[in-house]
Amino acid sequence: MKNSSKYIDIIENTFIFLKSVEKDSEFEYYPSTKGLTKYGENINLGFSTYALKILYMLNKKEFNEKNHLDKWANYINSYQKSIKPFPTNSFIDNVMIDFYKNKNLQSFTKDKVKIILNGFTSKTFDTSKEKLKKAVNAETKQAISTLKQIGYKSKLPFPINLTREEVLDSLNSLNWSTPWTSGAQFSSFCVYSKTQDLDYSDTLTKFISGLVDENTGSYFNKYPNNSREIINGAMKVISGLDWLDEEIHYPDKLIDFCLQNKPVEEGCDIVDFVYVLFKCSQQSDYKRNEVNNLLMNILKTLEKLYKLEERGFSYFNNKSQTHYYGVHITQGENSADIHGTLLCLWAIIMILKNNHVIDNEYRLIKP
Repeated sequence: MKNSSKYIDIIENTFIFLKSVEKDSEFEYYPSTKGLTKYGENINLGFSTYALKILYMLNKKEFNEKNHLDKWANYINSYQKSIKPFPTNSFIDNVMIDFYKNKNLQSFTKDKVKIILNGFTSKTFDTSKEKLKKAVNAETKQAISTLKQIGYKSKLPFPINLTREEVLDSLNSLNWSTPWTSGAQFSSFCVYSKTQDLDYSDTLTKFISGLVDENTGSYFNKYPNNSREIINGAMKVISGLDWLDEEIHYPDKLIDFCLQNKPVEEGCDIVDFVYVLFKCSQQSDYKRNEVNNLLMNILKTLEKLYKLEERGFSYFNNKSQTHYYGVHITQGENSADIHGTLLCLWAIIMILKNNHVIDNEYRLIKP
């Protein structure tokens, strides 16, 4: 592969970017180097999990020392607490709570309107309180999955308290014509089943088998509005199957669909596409050359997000990530950010592994 050394350098230099956003306090990181808001300067949990995933993928010897990993796990676990109205033993960053408390005061009238609209339309409008609950749930899943990735558990169990029948009812209640959103919920159940010693695996695999579309290889019960929804929805479901160590049902069909619907968007959304192709190609040699060529072209697209001076990637073209679960974290300057760097690093490692440029030098995360 031409220019393989360039991409190895990009991977290795990610560590330089990570050091540039590291705070004085150990295990804490800023989301970007420029244009930070007050909340961007003070939120910690999510960006620490991003940094931990980056370090895991870089696979440096000093990172793998047990004493160091123990300290990392203790830090992440320090965020686990029980605060109403959130589920018991959630992972909670108090700065995020503070943001939404202030937002509640500012958006009281808007939330009242949303509640009224929810009674008259089929579309659901989330209030600030509901957005906060979703943010805490997302951070909890992220913290638990990151701990599992480095070989640790949450210090306290995260109780789901649902029977298998109730899990099934929950999945059946979702709108599977929008599989990106519904697939994310499926993936969450898979993560908790694997990390919290819950006996949901058979229920989850049987359920998702009933949603396989034999034409596209994706997972839905009503044809989605666009190809992006189909591919990104497949990504969410496949990430859940990955946690359960289950195979993709029709990898060849998904490969065909991806090849016929090449990504037109730029920015980090393209990483979902890479993950789907990578996981399918790990299971099947179908159209191997076409897949490799497409992934190499995507590699060039990802380079547009690279900031050479900072040794990191921006989440958007010429713009850093501005919001994190609804929280305004940066002004969106033309600079690298920790989330964009995490996703692009992950995509580059997948592409190079698929092309057999690298083997075990670097590791992959489970999303």
